[in-house]
Amino acid sequence: MLSEIDVRNYALIDQLSLRFGNGFNVLTGETGAGKSLVIDCVGLVIGGRASSESVRAGCDSAIVEAVFDISGLPGVEALVADQGIDPEPDGTLIITREVSRRGRSRCRVNGRVVTLSTVASIGERLVDIYGQHEYQSLARPMRHLGLLDAFGGAELERVGASLRKLYEEWRQCEEELADLRANARERAQRADLLSFQANEIESARLEEDEDIRLAAELTILSNAESLHAAIARSYGLIYESSYPDVSSAHDMLGEALEELDDASHIDTSLASLGERMSELCDQAAQIARTLREYRDSIEFNPERLAEVEERLSAISALKRKYGDSLSDVIEHRRRAREELESMTGADKRIGELERISEELSEELGIRASEMSDMRHEIAARLEKEISRELRDLSMPHAIFKVDVRKKKDGAEILIGGTPTPVGPSGIDDVEFLFSANPGEEPRPLARIASGGEMSRVMLAIKSVLAVADDIPTMVFDEVDAGIGGEASIAVASKLAGIGRVRQVLAVTHLPQIAAVADNHFAVAKAEHGKRTEVTVAKLEADDRVTEIARMLAGEAPSSVSVAHAREMLSRPL
Repeated sequence: MLSEIDVRNYALIDQLSLRFGNGFNVLTGETGAGKSLVIDCVGLVIGGRASSESVRAGCDSAIVEAVFDISGLPGVEALVADQGIDPEPDGTLIITREVSRRGRSRCRVNGRVVTLSTVASIGERLVDIYGQHEYQSLARPMRHLGLLDAFGGAELERVGASLRKLYEEWRQCEEELADLRANARERAQRADLLSFQANEIESARLEEDEDIRLAAELTILSNAESLHAAIARSYGLIYESSYPDVSSAHDMLGEALEELDDASHIDTSLASLGERMSELCDQAAQIARTLREYRDSIEFNPERLAEVEERLSAISALKRKYGDSLSDVIEHRRRAREELESMTGADKRIGELERISEELSEELGIRASEMSDMRHEIAARLEKEISRELRDLSMPHAIFKVDVRKKKDGAEILIGGTPTPVGPSGIDDVEFLFSANPGEEPRPLARIASGGEMSRVMLAIKSVLAVADDIPTMVFDEVDAGIGGEASIAVASKLAGIGRVRQVLAVTHLPQIAAVADNHFAVAKAEHGKRTEVTVAKLEADDRVTEIARMLAGEAPSSVSVAHAREMLSRPL
């Protein structure tokens, strides 16, 4: 419940602190006193629209802070915990909304900065506000199904949750099926292209780095004659000179070794040099043998040259199509085959989805029909209870009907062999019908001309749903619009009745309603230091008598209106 609200610098409010109590809380005051400002502040702090124009003139920002007691509200406690916010041990939750003149809005919950959407998600579980626009929204049939389902209670909610889950699974299945079917032609064209590409690459029988190896071989084949001549000359210079007057390197090293051997007989320290020279001779002979083998292996092979050139040309053509490198080409082939496999499975997937869709739609039809049957039963009960409430609200001839009919639009499933539109809420559309006078056929609420009738219909609905509703605080702004006399006494009784199961906060001009409140607050507007300010005071005893007497007299209270006010306050409901 809403325990307290503190307001600073909001519109005509300089500073205001109100402590609300359990049961029925009422706000009264002269026309234009600013009663609805308090309701606006409640709406703002639970995530309502903010405007920089609401900041009091001369101030930088407006601040509204509300204290809620969420103990005994496990759904709200869980929601708050999910947002990472810890309530106080006693269940206190403090929501703060600050609106700056520059248009910025800042929100805090228990001191932690949060987004506006977080505040709104928490606020909608704490407070329901019903103003004139809410009465208008009651005329919209789109709201009626939700109100009927709320009256259905836990059992209908269980079936509804199952229905929504089934519908979502079926919808996703149908969407995937539609995509697969719609793209069948594109898939076939894509499959032909991928198959051609994969086959073209596979027919080339590529090997990793093959192009690098072939390029090296091409260089050798193209320069075989020059390579052979150079290796032959190198071999001759090292081991076998073709010039009679020129010694080879191997011969010269051998002569040098003989001279060192002779010298080492004279100076034995030269023996190590002789050993190293012997190693040089061996290495020169080994290099010469390797060069001779390489020289003899060189082929002058025009056929192989043409073959290598042709292979490299084919590889270059593939790289131009499928990648900068041979690895890219090979990877393209792998991806093409992988995509082809997935496409090949599309037809199998279509068949599988068709089977799943048929099973889901059958189960969805069963659940939707079950829920529709329950709604018809619940509608009959709701009609009786709201009609009874309307009689209590001085509308003895009122007829309230709940028209539960098949949906006209939406995706279709077969129910009993008949194509039937279905949605996440089932196969039903619901509309409330109303007739205030005998002999008139019930008509849609949108065609009710009287604001008083609409406000009483809203109050009747909320009276019936108050027990089923889990929102702890209900706020009614101008619930007495267009009513008076006996109807005002009936409205007062209903508000007091709701107050026995929910906290109620209402703005009223009627003394009959104010007199039955558990807590009474008077709103006034006055000038202080050449500035207009709105103040709110909780009334007790004689002050409450005076305020109700003023409401009765429409002017300064008289002895008659005071006596009448005392009688009204002492009168039991």
